[in-house]
Amino acid sequence: MKEPPDIEELKQLASLGRLELLDLLNPGSKAFKDKKLDYKKITSLEAGELITENPRIMYRPLLTDGEHLVVGFKPEEMEKLL
Repeated sequence: MKEPPDIEELKQLASLGRLELLDLLNPGSKAFKDKKLDYKKITSLEAGELITENPRIMYRPLLTDGEHLVVGFKPEEMEKLL
């Protein structure tokens, strides 16, 4: 949170999970709801910009081993990665 990832870092993380930047956004988060955004109208680039401006708007935690990515709290997937 103190050092939000830039768009290039987000793209790299998303690619590890075979995701788009939009997939990192958490429409259920308070930060997302506070912005009153329409998830269906957000582009991938806009998603990246939103995350760099306010990282609380994305799914957390993000866990990677440099080859794979687990997005959100998924204990079974996290355990496999560790």
